[in-house]
Amino acid sequence: MNFFYQEDFALNTRWNVTIQKYKKFKILFIDNVYKHPLKVYDFLKKAPIMSHKPTKKGSLNGKDFLDGQYILHPQCYLDKGRKKLASKICEFFKLPPPKANLDTRFNQFQLIKDYPGLDYYYNVHVDDCSLNVLTYLNPDENMTSGTSIYEQTGLMENGDFDFEDEHSNAWIHKRYFNEQLCLLSNFNTAVVFPGFLPHSQKLVDNRFKSKSRFTEVTFL
Repeated sequence: MNFFYQEDFALNTRWNVTIQKYKKFKILFIDNVYKHPLKVYDFLKKAPIMSHKPTKKGSLNGKDFLDGQYILHPQCYLDKGRKKLASKICEFFKLPPPKANLDTRFNQFQLIKDYPGLDYYYNVHVDDCSLNVLTYLNPDENMTSGTSIYEQTGLMENGDFDFEDEHSNAWIHKRYFNEQLCLLSNFNTAVVFPGFLPHSQKLVDNRFKSKSRFTEVTFL
């Protein structure tokens, strides 16, 4: 068993930033987020996957896939790099700075059953926030498919889909959404985009049957 320290989860205080335009929006790519990203990855490989959504009848979580979240110890929220990064992002997007220390949430996803194919998207959704900040934390996933942004193209039929019950309706046929942009996964890179844009992790094969997909998620 490896032992971990608060310093293992420290963020850098200087980053390389790329700006990408999408329609009238701006998307940020922030490289070199963590000082010790391999330590973070090593920790996440050992962390348990616990569902972060209420279990409902018909849920596929724990049956077709494992979708959970791990929340880091509160002392890590006080890291000066974390505060500075959140403040700089808010400043760029002309938002007020965060009023409190942001917690550290790591999403963990792994397939149990086979990926159903390119005709299906996983859990297209929107978030009730101004900005999503996703940091990719798989070292062997460099410039591979990460997160896709969509436009809704087909109306949901009555009873066909419920945005509030994502684990029972995880796989959405592509006739309902048109994929507009795929944000690539790059190790230790954060991507920042408006949370109200329909989006989802981009799956293309069964690579996440043998390993977990790790991302840190922050809502601003």
